[in-house]
This record gives sequence, structure tokens and C-alpha cells, in this order.
Amino acid sequence: MVEDVNSCIYEANEDFLSYVEDLLNEEDPKERVRKLSRAEGYLRYLFFELVGHLKDWKGGDLRTLVCGLSYLIPLGVKLCYDTEDGVQETACGIVRDLIDLTFSLMRRWRGSEEVKEIGAELWTKLDVENGLADRGEAENLAFRLSSAISRLLV
Repeated sequence: MVEDVNSCIYEANEDFLSYVEDLLNEEDPKERVRKLSRAEGYLRYLFFELVGHLKDWKGGDLRTLVCGLSYLIPLGVKLCYDTEDGVQETACGIVRDLIDLTFSLMRRWRGSEEVKEIGAELWTKLDVENGLADRGEAENLAFRLSSAISRLLV
């Protein structure tokens, strides 16, 4: 299943792939969070572009959005646990925003009970104020959510 999620990202558009490349090449955790935020912002932009053109819910932008969500969520969860203090709160918040964007996509395009259940559980486990869940548990949920999101394209 790892290959399914990772191979999906290669179907994303060049603009998004450049954001992912910048994120993956960055070593400073604070800068990684900033670049994760930029990639999330690009996916949000694509979502609103698609909403503006409801007749075209197929093709490259939709594929980039779905593959991007499935790719960034696990990366963001890892970053959430690899950072500290305010940076950690920001990283976890970005992942929660990505999950919210996934829910918005499902309301507009295609629903999935599996994505809803796993996404809601992961969203609550990434609450820094109430204490983060066990890292292994959160990473497992992120992977399961990622796989479920990528299956929306089938």
C-alpha cells in the first residue's frame, strides 16, 4: 500500500511537485513547517479552483488535490512529532487543516465513511493543547487515512 500512496504523487502537477520537492529538501524543522504550509496552501487553492468549476471534477487538478492530500498528511504528522513548542503546534495545525480540506472535498465530490472515521480520529489525536497521541498510533492513522484518500480516485 505504501507504493500506492507514493506513486500517486507522481501524477500530481509540476507546480505542486515543486512545493513537495522544496519541502523534502529542507532540513531545518521550522522551515519544513513553513514549506508544508505553502504546499497545503496550494492544495487549498486547487480546491477552490475546482469548486469554481463544478462541471470539471476530473482530470489533473482533482488528481493533484487527492494525491497531494494523501501525500502531505503523513509527512505533516511526522513533522508534528519531530518539532517542539510553537512550531509543533503549527505543524499539527497544518495537518488538521489538511484533514479539514479532505472533508470539504468529500462534501463536494465523493464521500467515504472510512475517510471520515479515520480523519476524525486523527484530527482529535493531533490536538497539542490536550496532549498528542502516541506517535506510532498517529503515524498509523495517518498512513491509513492516506491510503483511504488515495482510494477515492478509483
